[in-house]
Amino acid sequence: MIALARAEKPLFALLACLLVTSATQARVVEVGEPAPTFALTDEHGKIHDLQDMIGVPIILHFTHNMCHYCTQVIRSLKRVHATYGADDLTIVAINVWAESGELIRRYKETFGLPFPMLAGKNPALLRNYEVNYVPLIVFIDRTGTVRRIEHHYIPEEELIAATKQLVESE
Repeated sequence: MIALARAEKPLFALLACLLVTSATQARVVEVGEPAPTFALTDEHGKIHDLQDMIGVPIILHFTHNMCHYCTQVIRSLKRVHATYGADDLTIVAINVWAESGELIRRYKETFGLPFPMLAGKNPALLRNYEVNYVPLIVFIDRTGTVRRIEHHYIPEEELIAATKQLVESE
């Protein structure tokens, strides 16, 4: 019994450290700060890690299958993607309803997405990016710093201007 109690103390200490670490890593995204990291899957189960995308400007578009304004933003993002291509800009749609590939596959087929869509039904992701409603658009620079957050629909002209500023900034 005493040996078991001694063994539990290190285990308890380890669990306490893990809880403190998890609590300190949870934060809400802020302009001017590093983007909260994530690793999410696409419709094929392939993992996409935000850390691997750093180096080029990134636009994260939080959406779901029933959002009318989101589909309007998708049309604009497709035009932005055609202008800059995948080499100068990374666009990632994150479906906040999707836990796996089926919802993503249907969305991508319906709207002909030329960029990845990821399964974003993840409590930590939704909390870290403060996704209370969609669309939510996050502009991240080459260094991984959040430069702009749009908590609503953004007109195409404004999206194009914000993207141009993001891509052309050093």
